[in-house]
Amino acid sequence: MNVLYKYCDQLGIVKILGSLELKLPYIAQVNDPLESKPFFYCPNDKVAMGEQCLRTFKRNGISPPADWEHKLNELYETGELRKSLEEGMRDHIREENRRNCLLSVSKTAKEPVMWAHYAEVHKGAIIGIDFDKLFKMYPVKYSKDRPKINLLHEFTIENSSEIALTKSVAWSYEEELRTVFGEASLMDLAQQDLTCLREFNGKKTWFLRLNPESIKEVVFGLYTEESLKSAIRKLINLSELQHVKLYQAEESETYILNCKECN
Repeated sequence: MNVLYKYCDQLGIVKILGSLELKLPYIAQVNDPLESKPFFYCPNDKVAMGEQCLRTFKRNGISPPADWEHKLNELYETGELRKSLEEGMRDHIREENRRNCLLSVSKTAKEPVMWAHYAEVHKGAIIGIDFDKLFKMYPVKYSKDRPKINLLHEFTIENSSEIALTKSVAWSYEEELRTVFGEASLMDLAQQDLTCLREFNGKKTWFLRLNPESIKEVVFGLYTEESLKSAIRKLINLSELQHVKLYQAEESETYILNCKECN
């Protein structure tokens, strides 16, 4: 069993338990402006730059202009060729981030900063989900440096994965695990009734359907109100969620919380 934790605000916890669905945000919606934005570098190799431009033309179904070689030399001499390659790569990654979705969870239910940021300042709750019954989750790599992309190499799935699974070391307290859903995989999962696409706050949004058996725990925050606890208890008393265990977050002698089983 591999129980990982989704921090929720007061409304979110009720919606997830009631619908048995998790909203999958697009990568473009992450809250760190440098996340999923790699650092680009370009060796000073005119021949390789030209070959990369031709690959870009081909990928986009565009024929090179008749005076291609002359334009290549001109752009190379002015430095505009490198800028053009970088902008093309930025556009490609930006478009991927708009189409592909992200599922993010944490290894811990005991981090007070996570409770403050993602569980409505300890008023919300956490859902513990056994992801062995769902998808493989990958640990985020925390780094001082952004992923580096060589503009003269073909962009690969490995590049895309590295970008999505790397964050600043400043976020390491989150102990985050992720999986990325490409547009094609989301459609395939929809055919299996594991995802669905619908309107949410005026935008087309993907949701992941949860197997009730995968939900193992709910953890109440330090300041979760009794009315919310009562609503959660009523939801899990449904036959398909009766196995869910309840925990209460409590203070400890350190800055890490304890989680004590409760009724």
